[in-house]
Amino acid sequence: MKKIALTVSTLVLSSSLFAGHNMAGCGLGSQVFKENDQVSQILAGTTNGTSGNQTFGISSGTSGCTPDGAMASAEKLNIFTGENLDKLALDIAKGEGETLDTFIELSGVQNKAEFVFKLQSNFSKIFTSENVTAGEVLANIQNI
Repeated sequence: MKKIALTVSTLVLSSSLFAGHNMAGCGLGSQVFKENDQVSQILAGTTNGTSGNQTFGISSGTSGCTPDGAMASAEKLNIFTGENLDKLALDIAKGEGETLDTFIELSGVQNKAEFVFKLQSNFSKIFTSENVTAGEVLANIQNI
């Protein structure tokens, strides 16, 4: 259950990096729970994450999922961050690198130099411990 909650919260947080969707992103949950308050967004994110309808919406362009792939990009960012967390930490610390470039591209950030400076100068706020998770890193980036 803890893994499901972490996955849902990670997807909700990472999806909020992209404009055009509320915090829960697209999917049946976002269609049913349209309010932008915290409780509605948690219910929408939980519905989207546990029923698998968000993936269907992304591939079919239904349930409020846009053809521009905003939610697909959020999923890619989440997966990429999880698979490359150590390399990403090293690149952010250096302020450059292939992993950081890919992360920025997946994030859809327009001003790369400003974003890199922000990440590098807030490194300790992003990578809060040796055991930090990808979901926590994405949430910490969202909060800086």
